[in-house]
Amino acid sequence: MARIGLDVLERSELRRLIERPWFLRFGFAPEELAHADTLGPQRRLEFLAGRFAAKEALLKALGIGFLQGVTPREICVEHTAHGAPVVHLRGRAAQLTPTSLSVSITHKENVVAAVALSLPPADGTGAGNGPPRSTESKEPDAVPPPKTTTTTAAVQHSTPGEQAPETTAFLRVRIGQEEAHYGGDLVDGARILRLFGDLVTEITIRTDGDEGLLSQYSDLRFTAPVRPGDYIEARGRLVRRTRLRRVVELEAHKVLNARPGAGESAATVLQEPQLVCAATATTVVPHRRKDTATANTPTAEEI
Repeated sequence: MARIGLDVLERSELRRLIERPWFLRFGFAPEELAHADTLGPQRRLEFLAGRFAAKEALLKALGIGFLQGVTPREICVEHTAHGAPVVHLRGRAAQLTPTSLSVSITHKENVVAAVALSLPPADGTGAGNGPPRSTESKEPDAVPPPKTTTTTAAVQHSTPGEQAPETTAFLRVRIGQEEAHYGGDLVDGARILRLFGDLVTEITIRTDGDEGLLSQYSDLRFTAPVRPGDYIEARGRLVRRTRLRRVVELEAHKVLNARPGAGESAATVLQEPQLVCAATATTVVPHRRKDTATANTPTAEEI
């Protein structure tokens, strides 16, 4: 039968817990933590509280209690490019049932609520009669940065009636010795911001035929040092567009790491890309007539 799970909590209930590494490892999947690390303090708290409420609602929809054989990190709640939550079951959670799962999360001031729905398979089979199925494919922006050595960008166009694919841009650069600015061979954060500026410019050229004018950064976070010899991959993704504004999510990862202590030219490939900076940028573009050759048709949404 179909099952419904509901959970409501206050964000303040998690404020101190999310400061403890053991709780983060216990309660959240790596993808959820990686996305949370790109957000500002308040938005991070809101995001993690919403995910935790969703996990409790999903456990209720699965018909089991909290901590009864499944840990919260085995339930991963990601999101599509349009923000809709997507559920992935792993480990022991994936062995519970092949049913389809859906979840909805809402926020109101300090309160977070989540509703989960569990549906039986279309063929009527019950738990244990087949391999677990993921409800949807993994969200595009959860894929690790590309491992190419050339500057690339992706922009696609959809036919009428199809969902428009996202617009992204990508850069990889090697940080030179001349860019060391502080003691300990540290590179200043402005170097990464210049990469972000180039990504935003490329995206607006592709979508609007204009370089645009960068107006602000928000949720800016530097999370790891950058030194000469490091290889940095930076990428941007258009997440919102209004009549005159474009909002772009930006991330920079270190993928190759210089190791001067091991030798003058020693370096290593990092097993996992290390996030060094994340931000959200807003850029302003001039209003263009619809017959502009290089521009996509803008939405009717106001600023």
